Amino acid sequence: MRKILVALSLLLLAVIPARAEENASPSTLKRNRQEIQTRRQEFKERMTQIRDEKKKQILEHLSNQLTLINDRATKAMLNHLERLQALLNKIKARVPAVDIVPAQTAIANAQTAVDDLADNVYVIEFTDESGLRVGASTAKTQLRADIKAVREKVRLARQAVVDVLQAAKSL
Repeated sequence: MRKILVALSLLLLAVIPARAEENASPSTLKRNRQEIQTRRQEFKERMTQIRDEKKKQILEHLSNQLTLINDRATKAMLNHLERLQALLNKIKARVPAVDIVPAQTAIANAQTAVDDLADNVYVIEFTDESGLRVGASTAKTQLRADIKAVREKVRLARQAVVDVLQAAKSL
């Protein structure tokens, strides 16, 4: 069952376009694709262990939902960071004397965190059918915690841009 969940999650990740880091080497990307393929196979094997069709359907739905939530959250945060970067560029163009390095660093840190979140795969871990609920709950809790941590970094980047804006107004 565990292998099936992993495989289903990986299948979903393959369908959804992957974000490759600009500085990632081809060998790193190839290794990531291989990991996804192996996890997908493991998930398929675990899924065959579940006898109840209704439980299989629920498991697939939950896995899909975790992937969709992760994708939506990362997309929203990436859009927010792009707007912050555009605002920072505008400030720099209008007030060249202002120091934007701390804000750019904060945005870069948040961007890295969002990219890492986008690469995460949330797999429902279980040993038998009775452990499905616990595994699903654990995966959901982990997703929430990761999103919360990344949102905090995006918030800090936003605050850094606000600080730069206030410094520009005072000049």
